[in-house]
Amino acid sequence: MEQRILACVDGPHYSKPVAALSIWAASRLSVPLTLLHVLDKSSRQPEPELSGNLSAGSREQLLQELVELDGQRAKLEMKHGKVLLSELADDAKAKGLNDVSTLQRHGNLVETLLELEAQTRVLVLGKSGEVHQSDARAIGSQLESVVRSIKAHTLIANGEFSTPDSYLLAFDGSDISEKLVEKALVTPLLAGMTCHLVMVEDSQEKLAAFKRAAERLQAAGVNVVQAQLTGEVHRAILDYQASNQVDMIVMGAYGHSKLRQFFVGSNTTKLLIESTVPMLLIR
Repeated sequence: MEQRILACVDGPHYSKPVAALSIWAASRLSVPLTLLHVLDKSSRQPEPELSGNLSAGSREQLLQELVELDGQRAKLEMKHGKVLLSELADDAKAKGLNDVSTLQRHGNLVETLLELEAQTRVLVLGKSGEVHQSDARAIGSQLESVVRSIKAHTLIANGEFSTPDSYLLAFDGSDISEKLVEKALVTPLLAGMTCHLVMVEDSQEKLAAFKRAAERLQAAGVNVVQAQLTGEVHRAILDYQASNQVDMIVMGAYGHSKLRQFFVGSNTTKLLIESTVPMLLIR
């Protein structure tokens, strides 16, 4: 089965950054792009409470009106989604990407992504948001569930996209962290970019592994900048990225070390919300 970039788009705030990031990824990997819009009923506002002092006839009439309103809203959401997909697909083709398709589904976002996982090489999502809550409900509030559930590499769009020239690779000295370095070496997504190899650890054993990882990257022709950080993991990473103007953050997603325990916990959403650059979660 042909693998492709799968980009989840919804709402006005993250769709364009997601589309731009997915166009970049599809071009780097030379694979097709599918733009996905999921109509998730669970993201809508709950129905109002109609008990109280209403008569049976009044309740029945109001319920009927709510059913009709819900149907109209669903049709509008579907129409809006189709227009959004069409516009983004046209933009992708105008930017030189020839193999672009669109897909609209009803149902739960995570379940839909799991159904499409076998044909997904890289998943692209918008981050959750604190201001645009209507947009966050559609994708953002489920972001951690997606990160936990989907085995494909995942790109997270954080604001306006610009072509990256550098990335921060978060390393912690574990076996899985070593594999992260291996995958960073072979993925075309990161080819030719400067690697800022950072570690939020201070033990001698971890430092030795860190130095070996840097040597491996350098031996493969990667331009490496090494940095040993201290403090709270997510804050240290974000501060370094900002002060050094690194274009992307690359991390592993699962494990048991300090770095990867943080990533599947409550700090995940905090990092994704605070980051102003795309994030690549490598499996």
